[in-house]
Amino acid sequence: MSDAQPDRTRDDKGRFQASASPNDVFQQMEPLEPYSTNEIADRLGLPHRTALHYLNQLAENNRIRKKKPGKRSVIWVRME
Repeated sequence: MSDAQPDRTRDDKGRFQASASPNDVFQQMEPLEPYSTNEIADRLGLPHRTALHYLNQLAENNRIRKKKPGKRSVIWVRME
């Protein structure tokens, strides 16, 4: 499966340019509501990998909390 989408542009190194930022991800999250990575990716039209990267950045900066309820599942919770 390809991440290529016709309306996405690439930078000078051929990488897709993000149409959102970590702050956009944060703004999409309601406080104390759990979200999956796929939910956030779908809301913003981001590839799963990009959404995961942004969510991990937000967690590292203590803006959201990461919880692993299972071996292969992660939920994200906005703390504010």
